[in-house]
Amino acid sequence: MNIFLENIYNLSFFFNTGIGIFSFVCIYILIVLFILPASWLSLLSGFLYGSYLGSIIVFISASIGASFAFFVSKSFFAQKLKNLISRYPKLRIMEKVVEKGGLKLIFLARLSPIFPFSILNYFYGLNNVKFRDFALGLLGIIPGTFLYCSIGSLAKSIQELKNVQSPNNLYMTIVGIISTFLVVYLSAKYSRDYFENS
Repeated sequence: MNIFLENIYNLSFFFNTGIGIFSFVCIYILIVLFILPASWLSLLSGFLYGSYLGSIIVFISASIGASFAFFVSKSFFAQKLKNLISRYPKLRIMEKVVEKGGLKLIFLARLSPIFPFSILNYFYGLNNVKFRDFALGLLGIIPGTFLYCSIGSLAKSIQELKNVQSPNNLYMTIVGIISTFLVVYLSAKYSRDYFENS
């Protein structure tokens, strides 16, 4: 990754052109599709483009990548999961919890740092989640995206950027704890409802 960052730094002029921004977006989309960590790219976006433009570029890139992953999952793997669910009742419960939670559960999971962004994209595609809810739920990544890009924008050199640790912001920590608690609480509630009605 360090070599990649050095190359990015050497090509920083290129990445500030129209074709450079397009290339960055494509790289980010591929990172999301291949379920690789993207937080360092968000920091890099802040370094290259600043807090606001960097956040917009990351949000658009992440949304496109997430949407591709959602449709790939729904098109190629959903039927296999349905066959699996028919054999394992516990998976059926999980599917029903996600289906009943809808947008509320999706949005809260996006806010929570314990649920990996790229894995959630494929997971939602495997369930009966409407794309409208999936797309609106992506708004939940905005606070974290802006925080990472803001941290990246503070770096004065690529060396500083390499030494930046994952942001530990009190506001984001509180939001993460609350959203995680609500996801767990709602999941338990919907599971209980499923058992009571079945």
